[in-house]
Amino acid sequence: MSFVAFPLRLEKGFLRRVDGPSAVLALFEVMARTPRGSWPGSAHFGLRDYLQATGAKSVNNKAALDEMNAALDELGIQNYRVESLTREQPEGAGSAVFAISLVSGDGQSQVFRIASQE
Repeated sequence: MSFVAFPLRLEKGFLRRVDGPSAVLALFEVMARTPRGSWPGSAHFGLRDYLQATGAKSVNNKAALDEMNAALDELGIQNYRVESLTREQPEGAGSAVFAISLVSGDGQSQVFRIASQE
């Protein structure tokens, strides 16, 4: 499956392509800044409420993971699943950093980090 870079960028007159994990990570970065339910195209798009609601090291994994994976399903991205989401910075730091464990269709797992405003 081919992916394009977010935000969309042109390279030699064509949309710039990126690898799958980079595209999914960029999608989650946008979702981290978007309130849940604010995008009419998908009820599952938006993680800001989940990420801001937690002051603990662990996020409400079940609800957040379900929403992240449902958003991938709605967008037709079947080769990746979120396995875990963990907060890495303490509350009150101004922005929070979250580690996302992303599993590809071939079973390989990679950990990525995204930032969210508090």
